[in-house]
Amino acid sequence: MARAFPARQSFLVDLPFKLGAVGLAVILWFISISNSYFEAEAELPIEIRNIREGKALGEQTPRTAILRFRGTARALIKLYVLLPFTSPKLVLDLERVQRRHVFYLDEYLGDNPQRISIPILGIKENLTFVEVVRPDSVLIILGDYVEKRVPVRSQVTIQPAAGFTQVGALVITPSKVLVKGVDEEVSRVQVIRTMRDSYRDVTAPLEILVGLLHPNPGKVLDVEPVNVNIKVDVQMISERRLEDVPVKVINVPRNLSVYVSPSTVALTLVGGADHLAALDSSAVEVFIDYLAQWSPTNLFIEPQVRLDSNLIEFRDLVPRQLEIISTRQSP
Repeated sequence: MARAFPARQSFLVDLPFKLGAVGLAVILWFISISNSYFEAEAELPIEIRNIREGKALGEQTPRTAILRFRGTARALIKLYVLLPFTSPKLVLDLERVQRRHVFYLDEYLGDNPQRISIPILGIKENLTFVEVVRPDSVLIILGDYVEKRVPVRSQVTIQPAAGFTQVGALVITPSKVLVKGVDEEVSRVQVIRTMRDSYRDVTAPLEILVGLLHPNPGKVLDVEPVNVNIKVDVQMISERRLEDVPVKVINVPRNLSVYVSPSTVALTLVGGADHLAALDSSAVEVFIDYLAQWSPTNLFIEPQVRLDSNLIEFRDLVPRQLEIISTRQSP
């Protein structure tokens, strides 16, 4: 005859009572240790205060310090849970610092425990500063404070799409920014560069906000503003025919009167469509350099063409050569 085995009880049976028992055990354990004392470490930002008027930091200081505290388990748990949501700090007061000073943090905080600021309600009564883990000291070097405006240099690359062209240079606003800090370091800064960036296949005018690079990351220097606005005009490439553009003759000897025939030319300009539409004949300079180009055997001369810097090129110059007529002036 087969034996009958008792059915296994599921873990879920009486689960609320089991969880309650575990919870009660945790609460009793926490109560038993909450009044015991332990040590733990916390990282606090370092804040510099009361720099003398006309002075500035000459060297970078550590941004944070790690401190060891002793307190009840309840206080330490409260510290770890709430610290990220508050603004704790270790304050270095520079009111008495003239030029150079070393803060030995254990000694400094032992004499000035109020320089440790932890804005958590009721934490101070159950927490005691033990020591600074690191750094053990902070070197402060002050110098004379100055300000200077320096030009901004763009490191942004613009590449128009095929059939388009950039018209004019990049326009940076503001073109100069303010650099502030100790005189020795500020005097070395001659230019502020933008962050590197590139834009390809651009088919329309572009306006971007670009961050500025710190001129010397190892030094305490402030730059205002920290961003600049860059504009660039990109237009579709087009052509425009200009007629009756006057021809000038330059570098003519004083005793000569020089004329060209014909006195005007026509040519086709290539550039941005909007820029071309607004041009007149003054955007092109057509000239002959008498001293450089004329000779007794060379009476027909091809003129030179100087274009507006925003134009790409010219083509189809008509006529290609001009006749030079010179007469000597009577004394």
